[in-house]
Amino acid sequence: MRLLLTGARGLPALIAARQLHRAGHDVLVCDTFPTHATRHSREIERSFQVPAPRFEEEAFIQRLLALIEEHRIDVLMPTGEEILYVARHRERLRARCEVVADTFEQLAALHDKWAFNQRVAARGLPAPRTWRLEGPGHLEALLREHARLIVKPAFSRFGQKTRLMEAGAPLSGLDCSRTLLAQQFIEGTELCSSSIVWEGALLAHVCYRPRYRFPSGPGYYYEPLGHPGVREWLLRFLEGTRFTGSLGFDFIQTAGGELYALECNPRMTSGFLLFPEDGRLGRALLGQAIAEPDLETPAMVGFPMLAGALPRIRSWKELREWWRAFGAARDALWRREDLKPFWYQLAAFPHLLQLSRRHGLAMGEATTHYTEWNG
Repeated sequence: MRLLLTGARGLPALIAARQLHRAGHDVLVCDTFPTHATRHSREIERSFQVPAPRFEEEAFIQRLLALIEEHRIDVLMPTGEEILYVARHRERLRARCEVVADTFEQLAALHDKWAFNQRVAARGLPAPRTWRLEGPGHLEALLREHARLIVKPAFSRFGQKTRLMEAGAPLSGLDCSRTLLAQQFIEGTELCSSSIVWEGALLAHVCYRPRYRFPSGPGYYYEPLGHPGVREWLLRFLEGTRFTGSLGFDFIQTAGGELYALECNPRMTSGFLLFPEDGRLGRALLGQAIAEPDLETPAMVGFPMLAGALPRIRSWKELREWWRAFGAARDALWRREDLKPFWYQLAAFPHLLQLSRRHGLAMGEATTHYTEWNG
C-alpha cells in the first residue's frame, strides 16, 4: 500500500514511517515545515510541504486531496495534532482513500482536558477534581480552600502554559483569553502510555516513565515499564467504544498505587520508540497485527540528553545516574541503515527559530504553532 503521513517533523512520524516501510509499504510524508529529520530518511519515498491547517484549513485539505490523487495514496495517516483538522474533513478525504482517524467529535472530546476529565469520572475511574475557571477571583477562592492547584488551558500540549499555583502567590501571567482549568494537585510518580486501538481493540500498548525531560515540557528519555495497572485502566476506559487510532495518556500514580489520568493525547506519541523495529507496529497502525514493546531497553533522544539534561546535573550521584541511563538506552534517531535523520535532527531548527521570533513565541509553542487545535 501507499501511505501519506502528516505531521512529519514530529518524532512519532519518523517512527511510524520506519515501521510502515519495514511492514512492506511505500511511505510518503508531509508537513507545514519546509524541512525536518524525516524528510531525509531513506525509508520514505517523498516529502511535501503543506499549508498550515490552523490558519489555512481549506488550503490544507485541498493540498492533501491533490497529493492523494497525484500519488495514488491508499491510506492517509495523521500523526500529530493536525489530526483534528483531518477528522473535521474526514468524509471528503475518505472519498479518495482510507483515513486512519476517528470522528472529529470523539477526538475533540479526548483532546479537551475538561471533557476528558469528566469522561474519566463518569466511567468510575479516579479523576483529579477539576474546575473550569471563571476568572482570577474564582481561582483565588479555590486557592483559599486548596493549598496547591495545577492551572492549565483546556486545550494545550507538552505542558505548555501549565502552572503550579499556591495560596498567596500572585496570579499574574494567566492567559484568560483561553478556557482555563484548575486541577487538584496530586503527589506521585508521573507515568505515560502510548497505544494503538482499532475499533475498540487494543493492538499495541506500552507504559513508560519520562525519566529526563524539558522543564515543564515533554520527555526525551523513555524508560519502559511492565505496568498491568495502566493497561487495565486503558481497557476499562475503552470498554464499549469503537475507537480507532493512536492514544497517549499521562498519569500520576500515588504512593498508595492509585492511578489518576491527567490528560489524553489522541495522536501518536513518543512511546512508539519502545517497540522493536520489525514492522509489527506498522501493521498494528493499520489494524493488521498485535505489537508488543521491548520492556528491557530504554529509548532516548541523545542530543537533548547531552545539551539539556547534562548541564542541569548538580552532584556526582546525579552524574553517575545520568551516565548509566545514557549507556543503557538506544538513540531514537540513530540507525546504521538510515543515518540521515540522525545527522539532520536539527534541520527544522532555523525555521523554528524564525517562527519563534516572528510571533514572539517560546520555542515549544513554535513547534505546534501551525497545527495546534485550541477548541
